[in-house]
Amino acid sequence: MPNGPDERLRIYEVEERLRVRPFFIKHRATDKHFYMDFHSHPGYEIYFFQQGTGNFLIEDRIYPLVGGDILLISEFESHKSAPSMGVDCSRSVVNFLPELLLPQASSIFLQLFAQGPDMTHRHLRVSSETLARMNELLTRMEEEARKRTDLFEISCSICLNELLLEIYRLIHTKSSEGTSPISRSSVNPRVEQVIRYMSERYSEPITLKKLAEMIYVSPYYLCHLFKETTGITISEYLIYTRIRQSKRELALTEYSIAEIASRVGFNTLAHFGQTFKMMEGMTPRDYRKKINVQ
Repeated sequence: MPNGPDERLRIYEVEERLRVRPFFIKHRATDKHFYMDFHSHPGYEIYFFQQGTGNFLIEDRIYPLVGGDILLISEFESHKSAPSMGVDCSRSVVNFLPELLLPQASSIFLQLFAQGPDMTHRHLRVSSETLARMNELLTRMEEEARKRTDLFEISCSICLNELLLEIYRLIHTKSSEGTSPISRSSVNPRVEQVIRYMSERYSEPITLKKLAEMIYVSPYYLCHLFKETTGITISEYLIYTRIRQSKRELALTEYSIAEIASRVGFNTLAHFGQTFKMMEGMTPRDYRKKINVQ
């Protein structure tokens, strides 16, 4: 089931560190059986896939991953990586708040993370030379954040702005130097269709049989295909989508908790409350109180 205690602790760690300091980095973390669930957090994220293969999901979009890929994730966007299991993968992640950016560059750099109908600019596949230059900046940032010597936050800010400048130029240059085309042939369009359907119609009764019939495959094959592509099951994705929407309604509306449970697709208030607490570590009522205090 999504968001176990260890995963909640990791997400909480990112949130808490960004509250204390507007910057967080994890550089060259390597795993063979790495698992990440859907999550979202304050601030912006630059995700470097250093080595391996797999997919990355941002909201209802799937991005194929190979070593040298970079993804730009906006604040509070739900995302997860799904690297190929049993294969060594290495990643670097930078989380930051806008206050770390140069005032004259902040609006320009944050546009790199902008959402829209065409999200291809937020997925880059860079050359080994380009990645090596970026890794030098990441290494410096990681060392500064770890050692915390005098003015280390300024040093991290300088490196981050330089890194975003490099990314900006790669996206906006008319030359393809430093990047390579990204093929989506490895992403199954039927899985994307199922994800998009559940993202749009999460409040309705959704059955495996209905989804399988929609894309003309057997339920068994759909389950296999979905798990292979995303790293989670269809039921886990649907539950996460419903809980994600319930969090938005708890934070932004005055609907009662019972109304929200019904609006996001739960048959009973009890089931909603149990599922919410299992995934978020608190009841819907406590979550609403926490959000209203902040």
